[in-house]
Amino acid sequence: MTTTFLDQLSGYIWLNGDLVKWQDARVHALTHSLHYAGAVFEGERSYGGRVFKIHEHTERLLASASTMQMQVPYSFDEIIAAHESIIVKNKISDAYIRPLVWRGAESLNLTNKSLSINFMIAAIASSPKPADNVSLHISRWRKPHPDSWPPQVKSSGHYAMMLVALEEAKLQGYSDAILLDWRGYIAECTTTNIFFVYKDRVITPIADSFLNGITRQTIISLAKKLGLEVQEKHISLSDIEKYDECFLTGTAAEIKLVNSIALHSLQITFADNRITSLLQQEYAALTRSEQ
Repeated sequence: MTTTFLDQLSGYIWLNGDLVKWQDARVHALTHSLHYAGAVFEGERSYGGRVFKIHEHTERLLASASTMQMQVPYSFDEIIAAHESIIVKNKISDAYIRPLVWRGAESLNLTNKSLSINFMIAAIASSPKPADNVSLHISRWRKPHPDSWPPQVKSSGHYAMMLVALEEAKLQGYSDAILLDWRGYIAECTTTNIFFVYKDRVITPIADSFLNGITRQTIISLAKKLGLEVQEKHISLSDIEKYDECFLTGTAAEIKLVNSIALHSLQITFADNRITSLLQQEYAALTRSEQ
């Protein structure tokens, strides 16, 4: 019998107010959000038993749910306490944490007042692992106009395109894909925000068509405190060749150094990592010091 991801895990999941054994935390096959992608979630990390930026993550989760017309049945403080209880119950320190809000299985109608709003928090022991030799290419898929979908909502539906773009990148031998926005400017990668470095200037796209990541915001603040100039601007593909460094940011990824970008027939490589390494060191120190 093949060993699955679930078979390797044990412990508990916080599910609708109860601590449920991992193998028993199940939902019905007719769950509304499974069929219509109406779920919102967060990706969080705990360091030393404390969730980094938990208030910011919880605020975004509740805002995402509100935009999706879901009234979360738990208060801000109750959600914070639930995080603490699952970390203690599972006896974990460094972990990846996944809160998820979704509609239940009471109806398959697109909208129905009887649909329940469910909430879970899973916490899996996990320590960040440095990524080497990250290579990118330009995806054929583009981020939609913000009038098509609210870009600051972290929802399951939003990730459908991300999944396809990432799978296509890996099939072609790349680590990830750069997604352009509807205008042709660089937006982000599939699960991370993107930064470039030119001399001592940190440059990143304006977050007007993609999620303004919490790690992205943290890195911008951290770079400024280090005396680096930070510029948020619309970045064209033709700009890439002039940059010295490139890195990606995200809660799970932390800060990943990019080695190369395939730009049509060109292979652009980044030999420098001075600023990226500095930010990696400072970010690692910050995640521990705030505990």
